[in-house]
Amino acid sequence: MPHLMIVNGSQRPNAESSKVMGFIRRLAEQRDGVACHLLDFTATRLPMWSDAPDAQAAQNAAWAPIQPQLRESLGLVLIAPEWNGMAPPALKNFFLYCTEHELADRPAVIVGVSSGNGGASPASELRLSSYKDTQICYLPEQVIVRRVRDVLNDPDQPVSEEDAYVRFRLDYALTLLLEYGKALAQVRAADVRRFDILPFGM
Repeated sequence: MPHLMIVNGSQRPNAESSKVMGFIRRLAEQRDGVACHLLDFTATRLPMWSDAPDAQAAQNAAWAPIQPQLRESLGLVLIAPEWNGMAPPALKNFFLYCTEHELADRPAVIVGVSSGNGGASPASELRLSSYKDTQICYLPEQVIVRRVRDVLNDPDQPVSEEDAYVRFRLDYALTLLLEYGKALAQVRAADVRRFDILPFGM
């Protein structure tokens, strides 16, 4: 059964991003044979990454259940709320843990979230800074959920044109993600990566 990993990058309790995660999960699992792994930083805390020797035990224990789920996933949905014009620290910290090519040649779609009219900056930030050494493959498609308090509140019925539109864009992005996932699974299976001599991007 193909799995998607949905990551909620907000560490704020009762975050609107958790609502977005729940909606995306329902949307994904309406497709035949698709299941989801959830990584919600409102509930799961990864210690702030450090290379200090005395930090390794706690970091390894926190990362141990997450890493195999990443490796099993066909693709990722990264929910990135805009905090002060930036991606939240929990999401950036997540990428620091991905040091064993768990994300290499694995597709991901970014879902920006804003309480107002913003939401694009976290997507730009992630595309700029998180791909080089992880070698994650971001889809050209992305979704920005603006005025998040006003949309995705009813699981079944949109209450406005804006609500209907963001639901359409999320469904479209998931369709693309699953197709990219199938294609890039073949790339990973081809075993052409030379991580032994080229572990990092340029």
